[in-house]
Amino acid sequence: MSSNPGQHDAPQYYRPGPSTGRYPQYPQNPYPHGWHGGATPPPAPQQAPAAPAPQPGTTAQPGTTAQPGTAPQPGPGQQAGQGPQWNAASGWGPPPAGLGSGPQGRPARPRQVVTALVALVAAALPFVVMGIGAMFATINDAVLNDTGLPRADIDAALAQTGLTMDQLTQFVRVMGGVFLVLALVWIALAVVAFLGAGGARIALAVLAGVYGIPLLLLMAPTIPLFAVLVVALSVAGVALLFGRPAKEWYATRKLGAASRS
Repeated sequence: MSSNPGQHDAPQYYRPGPSTGRYPQYPQNPYPHGWHGGATPPPAPQQAPAAPAPQPGTTAQPGTTAQPGTAPQPGPGQQAGQGPQWNAASGWGPPPAGLGSGPQGRPARPRQVVTALVALVAAALPFVVMGIGAMFATINDAVLNDTGLPRADIDAALAQTGLTMDQLTQFVRVMGGVFLVLALVWIALAVVAFLGAGGARIALAVLAGVYGIPLLLLMAPTIPLFAVLVVALSVAGVALLFGRPAKEWYATRKLGAASRS
């Protein structure tokens, strides 16, 4: 505004500084050369129209830019006609692969893991029965005759070791308890591996190598078919746990547990 008292012109406005964007820009000075009462004031410059408000029943989706007269476009991770999908790991978008295919983000268990559990339990059940039977067995002449081994060889072995019938009975019961404990440990590891623990399958592989070959050599002279069947089931179950579908399942579960923690 002019401070000269001799002028009777209308107040003059000057263009302010740059706008912050939150408020509309002040109009430019429509009277750069002053205005006198007898002159017709020029028209004020027109401002750009504001963007229209959203229509009733529509909402702006995250990641979209609403243009005047156009419907909002779907954002990333959102398909047409669907609402936004929240992903806790990376914001809006679909969940990571393998974390949303099962309940609570857990992947589905492959059939190979189920088959491995059946094979491993089947390989251990005979030793559970044998262990329980041996723990309550009583060794006598009738039992020794039913073993299928030559009685002369049994008597020679007893004479060489100096064992009596009572001592032999105690030895058989102790061995039955050992077989029972190992069989139960084997079954427990198979169940834990079935539930998703990757370390359990490594322990099963170690036990199969440590006890499988001696068991095969020990039982091959008397019951070779049983020994081969038990070892074959054990090896097949461990191999299934280290197959490609099972390895991918264990890796996905480990990744999902790490992301949840």
